[in-house]
Amino acid sequence: MAKTLSVRIDEATYRLIAAAAAADNRSISNFIETAAKEKAIDEIFVPREEMESILADRGLVRKLRRGAKEAVARRGRFV
Repeated sequence: MAKTLSVRIDEATYRLIAAAAAADNRSISNFIETAAKEKAIDEIFVPREEMESILADRGLVRKLRRGAKEAVARRGRFV
């Protein structure tokens, strides 16, 4: 279900977003939604190449698994 969100931005930012949306032949709402979604995905997920590098490091994976088990058991300390 779609949600409505009100955002207050300055005039210069609005003009910038409007111009970018027009250049992509999209509505301002769609432009903002797409940009926010892409930013959230970039912040949440690790790039595929980086994940492959992490998973290739057996020592690191072992430590991560041990740390996860300790966190579930509420052992150890968080830094």
